[in-house]
Amino acid sequence: MGRFKNRSGNKGLRRTIRRDAVEGPDEREPRSGPKPPEVHLRRLRVEMALSKLEMEVDRHRFSGTPELLIVHGKGMGSEGGMPVIAPLVREWIKNNPERIASWRPAPPDWGGEGAVVVCLKGPR
Repeated sequence: MGRFKNRSGNKGLRRTIRRDAVEGPDEREPRSGPKPPEVHLRRLRVEMALSKLEMEVDRHRFSGTPELLIVHGKGMGSEGGMPVIAPLVREWIKNNPERIASWRPAPPDWGGEGAVVVCLKGPR
């Protein structure tokens, strides 16, 4: 340990603490488990977003993916600052029970209010 002058002018000991000793195991890992595949709808026009949503949900359903993260954004960049895509995504989910078994808001480390996690039904 070296010596240094602190702000008050007194000499003191430099003390260091290893970062990993304080933080413990890797705290940067998400606490929500493994992230499912993502579908990004941000910054798309309504027609394109709904088309992409339908196509990606069907593609993942038929490939056997159990969950899907749909990132629709919070609407901050929309005209007037009101979300446009998010309400349409939730409405589409409610109107497609043959494709979607259930849904829930995304955890904060996956997008929070700007995304939803859907559980997909398998193909019939």
